[in-house]
Amino acid sequence: MEIREDPKFRSLVNQGVCSLEIRRPCPFDGGVYTCKAINPLGEASVDCKLNVKVPQ
Repeated sequence: MEIREDPKFRSLVNQGVCSLEIRRPCPFDGGVYTCKAINPLGEASVDCKLNVKVPQ
């Protein structure tokens, strides 16, 4: 699914570094996230696997 306009997620950019913040993550939020950047010179993407553990 594509993340857009969802208050649970917030994208941040600081000095050219992009981050994704997940508010109140739960195990359901775990999975593979893909970040895709597109500009006039081309495009690039990177995958990141997120595991959410429940506090014990």
